[in-house]
Amino acid sequence: MTRTTFKALWIGGSGVLATWLAVSPNPGAPTTPPAAAVRRVASAAEPTAEELNLLAARLRKPTAAVTLRPSTRNPFRYKPPKSSAPSASRERRVQSAAIEPAIQVPPPAPTLKLSGVAQKGATRTAILSGDGQIYVVGVGDSVAGRYTVITIDPETVLLRDDAGAEQRLVLPQ
Repeated sequence: MTRTTFKALWIGGSGVLATWLAVSPNPGAPTTPPAAAVRRVASAAEPTAEELNLLAARLRKPTAAVTLRPSTRNPFRYKPPKSSAPSASRERRVQSAAIEPAIQVPPPAPTLKLSGVAQKGATRTAILSGDGQIYVVGVGDSVAGRYTVITIDPETVLLRDDAGAEQRLVLPQ
């Protein structure tokens, strides 16, 4: 046992003993019965019951004049209630959505990184990492089920996705 451990045990044990002595009942001390409840006399600074009743009535007067609207909030319903005439506006929205041409959004850039390129004879193999995975691929192999390897150069790899968009990964310098 080290000296520091011994000191910590000594201090901790002393604290437990002191706490036990502080909260334990003292058998030698005489016990006195609890004193009967003493009724306090209201001082001049404290308001009397009549004054408190008048103050409460005065505070209630302004709130009685205000009428509250009925609540429309239902905590058990997720969506607000539907309006009574949505059919015409809904038809217009459906027609306008059908007329608008679809915008081609390019796929997001791959989260893949080129970690290295290995060459054995005339065959090159690319080592790609991304999304917590490591892929060892050759030309024509699929990467992450989304990309196909087109070419592997000594410092770059060309990937093509299903839509035909190409992405070039460069070996970090």
